[in-house]
Amino acid sequence: MADLNQLLLPVIVPATTRAQRVRAGVRDKLRRTWDDRHDETGLDEAVTKMVWLAVGIAVAVAATTFFVGVFNDAQANVPDPVAPTP
Repeated sequence: MADLNQLLLPVIVPATTRAQRVRAGVRDKLRRTWDDRHDETGLDEAVTKMVWLAVGIAVAVAATTFFVGVFNDAQANVPDPVAPTP
């Protein structure tokens, strides 16, 4: 077992160190991105919310128009029921 440890130790230690550095770098980048995202200096929050509200309403109207059109097309393709002949 000691031979296996001596064999794998030079491989595992650099890999572990590299993984920890990568993880720390990713964590720091995520923290900076999070802080930059929540830094709203220079942005008027009310205008931004109104723009997103307008985009949401436009998407909702477009989706409603599409689905009503699909429903009406499907409704027009359904044949009228006919009573069976006796």
